[in-house]
Amino acid sequence: MLSVVRARQSLPSVDRSGSSNQGRRPGGVERSKSEKDASLPRFGSPRRSPLAAILIAVLVPVFVLSDCPLARADLFDSLDAYPPRWHLDTSDCDARVIDHKNVAGGGVDGGGCESMTFQAGVGSESILVYPIEPVRVFNDLVANVSIMSARKGARIGFRVRFPFVRDPQTRRPVAAIIYGATYEHPGKFQSLGIGNVERELRIKIAKLRSVHGTDANVKNPYIDAIAINAYSGPGTTTLRIDQVSVRGMIPVGDHGRVEMVPSSRETGTVDLRGEPGPLGAPRLLQMRRPVAERKRSGQSVVASAFPQDNVIRILEHRGEPLDWVRSLGFDAVLLSRPPTADLLREAIQSQLLVYAPPPVAPDPALAALLDPVMAWYLGGGVALDNSRVSQTDQTVHRLRLFPETWQRPIVIAPVERWAGYASIADAIVSDAALRGRGLLAAEQTLVYQDRRARIGSGTEVAVAIESSPPSKLAEMNRSISAAIGAPPGGNFRWHSMFTQVIQSLEQSPRAIVFRSHESLVSGSLFAHQRSMALSYVNRFVAMMGPWIASTRPAAPYRIRGAAYRCGRLDADGDQFLLLTSDQTVRDQTLAGDGRAVEILLSPEMVHRTAWRLTNFSAQRIDIAPTPTGARIEIVSPDVAEAIVISADSSLGARLEQSARRFAARAASDRWQLCVDQVRQIRQDWDHAVSSGATEAIMPVDLLTAARRTLDDAETVFRAGDAEATLRLSRRADAWSVRSSLQLSQALLSGTLPAFSPRHVSSPPIDEGRPTLQTAWQPLMRDEGWSENLIATGGLDQPDVLSSGGWTFGQRKLVRAQSDARWMSRGFFSGRGAIALSAAATAGESLGGGYEGTIAILSSPTVRIQPTQAIRVDAMIRTIGFGAPHQGILVYDSLGGQEMGILVRGATDWTPIRLYRQSTGETEVRVMFEVIGDGEAVIDEVEISVWDPAPLPELPLRRLTP
Repeated sequence: MLSVVRARQSLPSVDRSGSSNQGRRPGGVERSKSEKDASLPRFGSPRRSPLAAILIAVLVPVFVLSDCPLARADLFDSLDAYPPRWHLDTSDCDARVIDHKNVAGGGVDGGGCESMTFQAGVGSESILVYPIEPVRVFNDLVANVSIMSARKGARIGFRVRFPFVRDPQTRRPVAAIIYGATYEHPGKFQSLGIGNVERELRIKIAKLRSVHGTDANVKNPYIDAIAINAYSGPGTTTLRIDQVSVRGMIPVGDHGRVEMVPSSRETGTVDLRGEPGPLGAPRLLQMRRPVAERKRSGQSVVASAFPQDNVIRILEHRGEPLDWVRSLGFDAVLLSRPPTADLLREAIQSQLLVYAPPPVAPDPALAALLDPVMAWYLGGGVALDNSRVSQTDQTVHRLRLFPETWQRPIVIAPVERWAGYASIADAIVSDAALRGRGLLAAEQTLVYQDRRARIGSGTEVAVAIESSPPSKLAEMNRSISAAIGAPPGGNFRWHSMFTQVIQSLEQSPRAIVFRSHESLVSGSLFAHQRSMALSYVNRFVAMMGPWIASTRPAAPYRIRGAAYRCGRLDADGDQFLLLTSDQTVRDQTLAGDGRAVEILLSPEMVHRTAWRLTNFSAQRIDIAPTPTGARIEIVSPDVAEAIVISADSSLGARLEQSARRFAARAASDRWQLCVDQVRQIRQDWDHAVSSGATEAIMPVDLLTAARRTLDDAETVFRAGDAEATLRLSRRADAWSVRSSLQLSQALLSGTLPAFSPRHVSSPPIDEGRPTLQTAWQPLMRDEGWSENLIATGGLDQPDVLSSGGWTFGQRKLVRAQSDARWMSRGFFSGRGAIALSAAATAGESLGGGYEGTIAILSSPTVRIQPTQAIRVDAMIRTIGFGAPHQGILVYDSLGGQEMGILVRGATDWTPIRLYRQSTGETEVRVMFEVIGDGEAVIDEVEISVWDPAPLPELPLRRLTP
C-alpha cells in the first residue's frame, strides 16, 4: 500500500479574489495540516553563528511572504502489493537479479513485503533504488526502510542528482549516494534511517568539483530515490524490504517557483540550490550544463535524440499515470503540449523519458527538472508538408537559441518533403501506413526504404505505428450502440499492429512511437486489451532491441509455403530474421495455423547455428541442407517470428538470458489476451447464429480446440512455465483469429455477396465488434434505404463538374499534373462517368500516401439528421497505381481518411460501399482522392439514408368480458 500525505505552511497564499488556497495544490490534491511548523525554512545544520542568525531573521520574511509557499509531503509504502518497486540500479560487482517478487507474508508485521535475490562477484556496491518524486535536499528530509538479510552490511542512502552536471557517456545528470545507517542484525528486520544530509552533501559537492572541475555547475541538486547498497560479499544474497517511509519532502519546482537562498559565503552554511550571489537579492539561477554536440551543415546541434543501445518504445501520452506506462514496457512518452513541473517530477520518479513540444519561452522554475526531456517534438496538430518547411525552419532556429540547459535535439514528424525536413532536424518520425489500407508487408518495406533514402544517413529515424482504432470510428460505434441499444463487445485487433511493428524493425529504427487516440486507463474493454497487447509487443521488441540497435538492413530471404515475408538484418555476420504474416484482410492478420514456412538460405548457412526466439527463449532449430543451398522450416508459425543465425554457438546463451527477462510478463499478457479473445468470439458466434444474422456454420471444432488448448496453457502458466504457456497460447490464438475472420466475412458476405470484404467499410466490423454488427445487420440489405440523395450522382451530364455541385481540387506541385474530365464512353451505366488521372512530370514516381496525393474529387453535400445511418456506394475502375500505397482513396466527410478504402488494381468495375452513422446534424460528401500515378473512372455515386417504412399495424381483436 502506498500513501502520500502533503502538508503546507501555516501562512496560506491568497489569490486575487481573496480566497485562501490552503488545503489544495495544483491538480486537486488535498493537503493535511503539518505536525510541525513548516513556515520557517531551514538552512544548513542546526548550529548557526550569531551572524547567520541575524541574516536568517532578515531573510525569513522573503520566504514567508513569497507568492508560492513550499509544500511538504510524507510518503509511506508497505510494499505488500504487486508490482515490486525496488530495482537494481548500478553495481561494480557484476550483480544480477535472480528472483524479485512481492511475498504475501514474512514482513515486519507479518504482512506482505518485497523480496529480491541477486548474485554478486567481488566488489563493493550493489545499489538498489526506490524512485520517488524529485525533492529538495535539506536536513529535515528523513527516510526509513526495514530490511532483513542473512548477511550484515547493507546501508540505506539517498541518491542525489546534480541536474547541470552531465555524464558524458550516458547524458544523464551525475548522481551520488549519501549514506545513513548500516544493517547489523542478520536474520532480523531492522529499520534503517537517514537524515541530516546537508553536511554529507557538501562533501559530495567537493568531490564532484575535484572530478569535473571547479567550474562545475552544482546548482539545484535533488534527491530522486531512496537507495540501499545491498552488497555484503560475493555470492547469492536475499534481501527482504518492507515499510518505506519518507518525511519532509519538498518537491523540486513546486508551484513553479525558484526559491531565493542566501549563499554559504555570507551565512556559513551550504547553498543547496545555487552559487553565491548578492546577499538577499532576488535573482534567476544561471542554467548551464555540458552538452554533447555534433556538427551538421556547419551548425552545432545537440546529440542523439534517442539512446544508442536499444530500440526506444514511446507512447503517445493521453493522461495515463507514468508508472502505469512504465509497467507496460515503455521507455518514454510523447506529450501533446509542453511539459509541466508535475509531469516532469512524475517522469523522474517513474524513470521515463519525455518527448514534448517546446515551450514558447524557457521557464527558469523548470530548469532543474529537465533531465527526462530527451528532445523537442514538432509535428503534432498540423501536417508538416511542403508549405511548412520554411516556418518549421524558423521554429528550429528559435529553439537553437534557447539557453544551454534547455538545448535538446529536434524531432520532426513530417508527412512529406523528407529531405527538406531532415536537413533542419536531428531526428525524423516516419508514420507507417494505416493498416486498414491493406498494404502487403513488402509494400510497407518499400515505403520505409524510399523514405529512408530521402532522409539520408545523417539523420536518426523513428517509426510511428497506430496502436488504437481511429477516433472517428470509435465515436461512430458508440453512437450506433447508443442508437440501437446493443452492447459493443468485440476484441481489439492487435495482431496486425504486432506484425507492423516487427516489419518496421527491418529498417533498424532508433525508436517506435505508438500513436494513441484514447487513454489506456479509460476503463473500456478495448483499452484493457490494448494495454496487454502493447505490453506483449514491447517485451518482444525489448528482447531483441539491444541487438537490432546495431544491425543493418539486408536483402530479405525467399519464402516457400505459407504467405509470409522474411526480413533480414545483419550485425557483423550474425543475422536476425523477422518473419511476418502476409495473410491479411485489411487490418485482420492470420497466423500459420498448421502450415509450414520454409526460409531458403544460401549454402554457407548450413554450418551455422539458428535459434528461434518466438517463445521468449533461445530454442535451437535445424538448418537443413538442400540441393541448391539450405533451409529452415517453421511449422505453425506465429503472426510474427524472430530467428537468429550465427557462427558463434555461444550467442544462444546470451539470447536466452535476454529473452528470459521478459518471458514471465509476456506469457501472462499473451495468455490473458487469448483467453479474453476466445471467450468473446464464442459469444459473438452464438449471438450471430441465434439471431439469424448469418447462415454460416459456427467453427465449433476451431473454438473447442482453442478452449482446450487454453486450459492446458493455464496449467503450465500457474506452474511458472512461460515457454510452454506462450507455445500453447499462440496455437489457441491462431485458431481464434481464424474464427474471428470467418465471422466478420460471414456477416458481410451473407448479405453483400457481390462485394469483396476489402471494399466494404462497416464501422462495427472495422473495429472488430461482431456483436454490434449483428444488431446492425438489417442495414446490410437493400430494403429500407432511401433513394439517392445526390441528384447528379449518376454523373450522366457533360457539365456535371461545372454545374452539378461536384468539385475537383489539385495540389500545386511542379512535379505532377492531374486532370478530371467527363467521358461518354466506358461508363458503368447511364450516359457518362468521370475519369481522374495523375502523372509525374519530373521523371520519377509520385510516391504513395500523403506525398503522393495529387487531386481530389468531391461530391455535392447532403444534409443529414443526428444519429442517422448512411450508406455510400460507388463504382470504380483503375489503371496504373503500381507503387506501394497508391490508388484511389474513397472516403466520406463523416469517417474521414482514416476510415477510407484504398482501391487499386481494379481493372474491372468494382463496387465500393461505406456504411456510416452520424453523431449530430451535419453535411456529408463523398471524396475520391488520387494518390500516385494512374487513372480511375468513377460512376454511380450514391448517398442514401436508412429510412425504413413503418411496420404495418397488427390487427387486434377487441377484448370482451
